[in-house]
Amino acid sequence: MADDMLRFVGLSMSPRSCANTEAMLQVALRAAVSYAESLGLKARLELVSLAGRRVEHCQHCDACVKTGSYCVLQDDWLELVHRLIDPIPDGLVVGSPVYFFHVTSLGRAFMERFTSLLKAKWEESFPHDPPDFSGSAAGAVAVGTGRNSGIEHTLSDILDWLLLLDFVVVGGANIGAGGWTRGEISVDAVMQDSTGLEAAKEVGEKVARAAAMLRHGKRALGSALNPIGWKRRGS
Repeated sequence: MADDMLRFVGLSMSPRSCANTEAMLQVALRAAVSYAESLGLKARLELVSLAGRRVEHCQHCDACVKTGSYCVLQDDWLELVHRLIDPIPDGLVVGSPVYFFHVTSLGRAFMERFTSLLKAKWEESFPHDPPDFSGSAAGAVAVGTGRNSGIEHTLSDILDWLLLLDFVVVGGANIGAGGWTRGEISVDAVMQDSTGLEAAKEVGEKVARAAAMLRHGKRALGSALNPIGWKRRGS
């Protein structure tokens, strides 16, 4: 990837592909690319979907610490995570449908497993430094059946996770973008929600704006810009 190319990634926590959550993410990602290009920057988008993938929940087995590796469970998690850490995107938009006022169980399992990426914060012998997400911008979208169906709770789930990972988090119309399917079961029902789509565009534009500032700030400060917030014992 060229050094001047901004990379925006959408992460869908829906168990369905090509449905409402992905549609909202695509709106946000296209808005991010358009905003970056309006600044004279090159950009591209990617979509990472958990649909059809097997992601087990964290078992708190500490096998990652014992083996000095990322999570040892044999499923699709590590393959999916590599899209977010190798390389780290300039901007990330995470989306989930609302399941009982929260993200999907698939999404929750994916988030929990990130503990193995952060083990060096607590375990001196762990050989892998945590990914430095502090130079990346991130936002959230969620899709529910109605405006009061748990959208804000789901957005908060996502934003809390992003903050824990040290992303620079942006809002949207409020704390993110909430899409409304009005109880329809079609895979593109959210595309009729003009309010939700405008909020998704706003999230994408804010992610792009923050990503551009972070990229140019990092370039200007160079080696003086060191990660903060953790260090290995004895360092």
